[in-house]
Amino acid sequence: MSDDTRQMLLDTLERVLTDHCTAERVQAADAGGFDAALWQVLEELGYPLVAVPEEHGGIGLTLPDQCALLRLAGRHCAPAPLAESVMLANWLLASAGLGPMEGVLAAASAGEISVLPAAGGLRVHGTLGRVGAVRHAAALVLLLDGQVAVLTPGEYTLEAGDNLAGEARDDVLLDLALAADRLHATGVTDDAFNARAALLRAALMTGALERALQQSLDYTRERKQFGRALAAFQAIQQQLAILAAEVVAATSAVDHAAAVAERGPAIDEIAVAKIRAGKAAGIACRIAHQVHGAMGFTQEYSLQHATRRLWAWRDEAGSEALWARRFGQRLAVAGADALWPATTASGAVAD
Repeated sequence: MSDDTRQMLLDTLERVLTDHCTAERVQAADAGGFDAALWQVLEELGYPLVAVPEEHGGIGLTLPDQCALLRLAGRHCAPAPLAESVMLANWLLASAGLGPMEGVLAAASAGEISVLPAAGGLRVHGTLGRVGAVRHAAALVLLLDGQVAVLTPGEYTLEAGDNLAGEARDDVLLDLALAADRLHATGVTDDAFNARAALLRAALMTGALERALQQSLDYTRERKQFGRALAAFQAIQQQLAILAAEVVAATSAVDHAAAVAERGPAIDEIAVAKIRAGKAAGIACRIAHQVHGAMGFTQEYSLQHATRRLWAWRDEAGSEALWARRFGQRLAVAGADALWPATTASGAVAD
């Protein structure tokens, strides 16, 4: 793909989100986190195809470019499941040789639910916890035992739930048999799926971090105290500098992880990216609300659109603690002699 096409996709998405993701529209989508009118515009412009390989009729954006699109979505707090539907579900479909599907999609890994052989197929029973966008989805793309199955809403039951940002995170209750012809082999493992989900979530977080930083800069330049703009006070400048540094650190970690993941496995790099984005989220939310004072804690002021997402997203697709534990376990298995090479190398620790 040419640089011009890539930039066109980014510029167009920026304009669309600027027009549609007003504070009023984002707030109106607070219950469920979905704006149907925005999604229709994105579909008409072909954005659900950006992660679909060209051989399957898609646009075939690289993973770093997908993360760049998600950064825009995070910056605008877009009430549309771009990560879940566009990047994750369609990637899973393509990995199994399946073409893209119309409408909103949800994606999940079977994880700990019961998957047993049954009459030439599989019997699936259990609950998938807090699946993003499944309430709005025309289909659920499910990864189970190295195979992909597409489920329709009539084949599962939902127990409604939302995250702190008001986005749909429903539990999916499953109890069904899947015939062999509905199962499509894929090379994607549960670990690879979870890592991809974490990277996409971290990319969204970098956009929300940028939003929190920009709103803090704008507010402190406009708000005056004792006859001077807040931004003129050294204590405020110091906090804003810390906030800016956190945004840069998280963005750099995500960009590096995406670049490595485009070439091959990047479990360790993604772990670091999700950990770093989560740490930045905690610091950034604290500083942003502090420099805004009482105004920053009101529902009427749009800072909460970014900070509530950051608080919610840092625990989704694996918290800092979970990814730090996984990363530590991989380092421990690799042994002491591998620690320094793993710390200084650009690639992941060898399995």
